[in-house]
Amino acid sequence: MNTQNTQIAEIESAFKKAEQLREGGNREEALKEYTKVIYFAPRHWPSYFHLGVLFGEAGHNELAISLLSRSATINPNDYAIRNHLADYQLKLYEYEAALEQLKESWVLDSSQRNLSALLKIGKIFRESNRPTDAIPYFEQILTEHEGETITKETEDLRTVSRWFRALSRLSLGDYQAAWDDFEIRNNIPGVIVPILTGEKWTGQPLAGKTIFFAFEQRFGDIIQFMRFIPKVSEMGANIIIQIPPELDRLFRLSFPEIEFVSTSAPIPDYDYYQYLTSVPAVLNLDAEDTISDSIPYLRVNDSDIKQVPMRNDTLLKVGFVWQGNPDPDRSIPLARYIRLLKHRNVSFFSFQLGERRKDLHDNSVGWLIHDFASQISDFYDSSLLLKQMDLLITIDTAIAHQAGALDIPVWLMLRYFSDWRWDLEQDDNRWYPSMQVFKQEKEGSWSEAGKQLEQKFEDWVMLSMQEKQIDPEVGNNKINL
Repeated sequence: MNTQNTQIAEIESAFKKAEQLREGGNREEALKEYTKVIYFAPRHWPSYFHLGVLFGEAGHNELAISLLSRSATINPNDYAIRNHLADYQLKLYEYEAALEQLKESWVLDSSQRNLSALLKIGKIFRESNRPTDAIPYFEQILTEHEGETITKETEDLRTVSRWFRALSRLSLGDYQAAWDDFEIRNNIPGVIVPILTGEKWTGQPLAGKTIFFAFEQRFGDIIQFMRFIPKVSEMGANIIIQIPPELDRLFRLSFPEIEFVSTSAPIPDYDYYQYLTSVPAVLNLDAEDTISDSIPYLRVNDSDIKQVPMRNDTLLKVGFVWQGNPDPDRSIPLARYIRLLKHRNVSFFSFQLGERRKDLHDNSVGWLIHDFASQISDFYDSSLLLKQMDLLITIDTAIAHQAGALDIPVWLMLRYFSDWRWDLEQDDNRWYPSMQVFKQEKEGSWSEAGKQLEQKFEDWVMLSMQEKQIDPEVGNNKINL
C-alpha cells in the first residue's frame, strides 16, 4: 500500500513539474516529464492531452492526433480534447474526421464557452466549398443562448459568424442577402479601420453633397469595387476617395472626374463618409446589378506605352505571377509554369514583385522569363506592361483584378477553397469577362489544375498563332498573306 501511495505521489509530482515547465515555456523538459507520467500511469489522459498539443505546436500533426486520440479514448467526455484533436485533423485535411469530433464536442458541452466548436464546423463546410451546409451553423451561433448574459467572447464569435455567413452567401451569388452581414467586417476583432466622424452615408440623397470614401482592405478589393463609383457619381455627388500612392496614377487617369487623396494626407471636409466596399450594400445591389458595369473601367494613356523586349521569332507575350502577398496559401510554385516555356513562339515575362522574384534564379529560368520588377513602381507602370500582354497567368492577388478591370485576358490559378468573388463551380468569372479560372480539385494539390493549364495553353498558343496567320511550326518566318 505504501509503495502504491509513493508511486501515486511520484506521478502527481512529475505531472505538476511538467505543468510548470510547460507554462514556463520549457517545452523539451515538459515533454520528458509528461512522458515519465504516462510510463508509470498509462491511462493518465491529461498527459496524453498535453503531449499531443505540444507535439502539434511543433508541427508533428500525425503524432498529435495519435496522442490526443488516446486521451479521448481514456476520457471520452472532455470536449476540449475533441476540439484540439479536430484542429490537427484539419491541418491534414481530414475534414470528415474533424467534423465528427467537433459535433461530439458540442454534444458534450453546448455552453457559451464551446460555441467555437460550432464556428469551426461552419468553417469546415465553408472551406470544403459547401456554403449551404455552413450557413445554418453560423446562424445557430447568432441565436444560441438568447436571453443569457452574453460574454465578450460570445459577442466576438457572433461578429465573426455574421462575416462568414456573408461570405458564404456571396459565394452562392445571393448578394442582396449577404450585403447587410458584409458590413460587419470592420467590427471583427483585430481589424483596424479609419476612425471617421460625422454622418455615415446609408442611402441619403447625394445631389450637391460631398462624400468621402475611406481606404480599407487590400488593393484587389479597391480595384474590384471601384466599378461602383460611376453609380454614386450619377447621384450627383462630389466624390473624394482615399487611396494609397501605388494606385494614385492609375485611378486619376481612369476616373478623371473623381478627387483622390493619399492615405497619408489630412482627411478633407465632407458631408457623408463611407467605405468603397460598402457601396453595393447601401445601394442594395443584386448579383446582376452588381456586375453590370462596363469593362474596362481602368485605362492608361497609349502614348505612355513602350514596346517590351521580345525574344527572336516570337509573337505572343505571356505574363506570370505566382506568389501573393500577404497570403502565401494562394500561391503556386513557379515550377508549375515551367512546362509552358517549351512554346518557342511565346515570349514570357514576370510581373512578380518581392522576395519570390528569386524563384526565377532558383529554377534557372531567368534567361527565358524577362523580369519586369525593376520597371514597376506602381499599378500604372504594371498596367502599361499588362496592356501589351496577350495573356496573364496569375494566382489570386491584386493583379488578377487589375488585368480583369483592364480587360486583359487573364487565367487565374485558384486553390481548392478560394475567395467568394471567384464563384464556386464556374471556370469563368462574372466580375471580369476576360478571366478564366483553373481551380484545384483537391486541397493542397496543383496536379489536375496544372494539367488543365498545360493543355489549355497548348490550345491557346495554336489558336492565337492561327489568328495572327502564323504557322506555329515555323514561327514568324512564314506569314500567310
